This record gives sequence, structure tokens and C-alpha cells, in this order.
Amino acid sequence: MHKKNKFDLLWDAWCIFSVIGIWPRFIEPNLVETSNLEHSIDNLPSQLDGLKIVQISDLHLNPSVPNFFLKKIIRKIKLLKPDLLFFTGDFICQSMLDDEVRMEYFFNQLEARYGCYAIFGNHDYEKCLSINSEGDYDVIDNQKSSLLRGFKRLFTEVAVTGKLSKQASEVDVHAQLLKVLGRTSLQVLHNETRQVAVNGSSLNVCGLGEYMAGRCLPEQAFQKYDEKYPGVVLTHNPDTIAMLQSFPGEIVLCGHTHGCQVNLPWMWKKFTKLEDMSLSKGFFERHNKWIYVNRGLGSVLKFRWFARPEILNLTLRKKS
Repeated sequence: MHKKNKFDLLWDAWCIFSVIGIWPRFIEPNLVETSNLEHSIDNLPSQLDGLKIVQISDLHLNPSVPNFFLKKIIRKIKLLKPDLLFFTGDFICQSMLDDEVRMEYFFNQLEARYGCYAIFGNHDYEKCLSINSEGDYDVIDNQKSSLLRGFKRLFTEVAVTGKLSKQASEVDVHAQLLKVLGRTSLQVLHNETRQVAVNGSSLNVCGLGEYMAGRCLPEQAFQKYDEKYPGVVLTHNPDTIAMLQSFPGEIVLCGHTHGCQVNLPWMWKKFTKLEDMSLSKGFFERHNKWIYVNRGLGSVLKFRWFARPEILNLTLRKKS
């Protein structure tokens, strides 16, 4: 049983007794929404017309995540019967892998006709990466309360610099997490491309490393990309879009922002920190690519306001 610290207990108490905190703390974080989207692509092979892609992101699994929430996600995805399933990073919270059994069980329940693929996010390396007080990408102290860090963000102004600290540049992928995922149906892509065979044609699936760690390496990732076929690019942080201008790929799937998490005036910018704030959520075109920024399923601080957990159900169509 996960033991809450005193800050979490005080936060729960405030949310209950304030009444207004009940919805964003206890209700909305458990309301999983399926977003259905069809998108037409130029020169899509007829064999890929109608291909169903499911994207999930930002699970942030820890012992406090209820089993009913995981079962709800599994049930909803099974009903969609995806051809491909993509997970775009942040399996865990603050690099702490403290729920291996449920992690393995959850991903082994997910199936897709042509395979399940995943990338790592900034919480999935051996040390957790975030933005420091100067706005640089840095290793953070995961011993500090996430609640206190959240409140600190509310009362500070930090602009993201895009600079990488020495500590951040030295982190590697989470070896134990990689080992656990190796026992699941997921195929983890770290700066590499696979061609997925579909009905006599193929789809490129390119997975990038984490931007905050300086591990997003498109030159390496696209080496085996076959431009005869269309492609989907998986990247955790939407700020990587600027790096992809000269690389192929029709659709880019991202996570990281949790859909701004708290969508209230003034507050959403405190919870969402990007170099390009126009990339915070939704579906849009940039650099001749279509980008979807998923709201994700979980969060480090369980608190969502007008940002329901999301499963993307994307159907590819041949443009007529």
C-alpha cells in the first residue's frame, strides 16, 4: 500500500474541504477520454488506408495509481482494436520504478495487430530531468515533494532557455525500466526507425530520444527511414519539432505537456513549460508535418482541470 507523505495528506484535505478541489483532484484525473481523429495523407498507399493508430502517453505509474484506472484504460484500448499502438514516454514518476509488477502487467494487456512501440520521456532516464530555477534542462532532486515544487512554480517566473546542464547531458536511459519493458509487448525505440509491414506495404515508425537529456538525435534516428513509405515520428517533448524540419515523416506524435494540466487563466502557463508555448496541446501543422500533442494519462501531481486523461484513436486515410 502506498503511504502518502504529510504534504499529500494536507493537499487531499484542502481539496476535500475547499469543495472546489474535489473535481480536479479526485474526479477529472480518473476520467479517460478517447479522442477520435481521421487524417488524410498525400500519397498514402492504399494498403494503409483505414490504418488505426492508438497513442497513449505520460502514464507516470506509481503505487498511488488505482487499479480501476489502469483497467479502464486497458478496456477502452481493447474496444478500439488498434492496428498499431504507440506510447510516447513517461512511464514512471521522477525516475522511480517502484511498481514493476503492475507496469509489466499493464503493458502486456495492450495489443495491436502490427505491434506496440514506445519511447522514453524525461522521467524515464536514470535521473529525472526537468527545468531548474534558471530555466535550463537539469537533473532534479526527486526527494523533494512534487506538491511543493508545484506550488513553487505558481509563484515564480522562469523562462525556458533550451540550455542543457552538464548533469543532464550525462544521464542514460533507465536500465531497470528497459529490462522490465523487455518482458512486455512493447518495442522500445531510442533514436531508431523500424519499417512495419502492413498488407504488402510499409509504414516507417521513428522513435526519438529525450530532448531534455540532449538525446534527441534525428541524424541517427532517421538513418534507416525508407522515404518510399509514409512515416509516424514519436517524440516525447513537442519542442523537438524545430529539429525535424529537414527530416521526413507525415505525422509527429508527442506527449509531455499533459494538455496544460490546469487550464485556468494564468495558471496553465505555470504548469506547462516549453520553449514554444504554441505547441502545448492539440493537432496542428508545422514544417509540413501534422503534430498531435496528447494530454497523457497520468501526472506527477494528480490534479487536472479541463485536461482529461486522453487516448488518441487516429485513423489514416488516403487523400482522394
